[in-house]
Amino acid sequence: MKRLILTLIAALALPNAVNAEIDKETAEFCLKASDFAGCVETMKRGLDTKRMNDVDDGLRTWTRDTGTEVKMRTKSVKAVQLGKPYGRYLEWFYTRGVIEGSFYNWFTERTTNNIPARSWKVEADCIDYTVNWQADSGGWMNVRNPDQYVGNQIMDPAREAKNVLDEFCPQMDRLVSEAIERDKIKAIEDAKKEKDKKKISSGPVKINCNSPVWKNKPRCN
Repeated sequence: MKRLILTLIAALALPNAVNAEIDKETAEFCLKASDFAGCVETMKRGLDTKRMNDVDDGLRTWTRDTGTEVKMRTKSVKAVQLGKPYGRYLEWFYTRGVIEGSFYNWFTERTTNNIPARSWKVEADCIDYTVNWQADSGGWMNVRNPDQYVGNQIMDPAREAKNVLDEFCPQMDRLVSEAIERDKIKAIEDAKKEKDKKKISSGPVKINCNSPVWKNKPRCN
């Protein structure tokens, strides 16, 4: 009975893309994690203890074919509007480690050596499964089938982005609620700043008793 209950809980917690038979040990272990779905995926991949702990802490790590590590904090995943109401778009930030050796950039058609680590802001569409890596000049690209980019440098980023969409698009309701709450807090903070600004601008007038206007006034004598 306990195994059945754990399996049912797992089925409810996981999106369809990763919903599968989960063994008892995995379910029991991951129920203690703050991110059940990410924990199960990690267990299925058989990652080491450190990465297991990283998943529990909300850290996602991917190792590309080149050996380069890519990391993303789940707290950076947010619902955004991008010109339309909440409920369709997400954004997140991730960091790619140093790429050692020669590297051919598919977009610029240039070869560079030992590319330093950097961070990206990513925008994504949960309906079309398209992704825009800002500042890479590539524009929006479809990641529903990352294998279409085999042999191309975009394949690994496309796989990573698809993993994020598979995990967080089903959580859109929660992310939208959080976004609306952030907007409310920001509106309150902006209103307070504007009020404080008006107080400063409407403060007492400074008097220069050496000026012709004020030097003979009673206040200056």
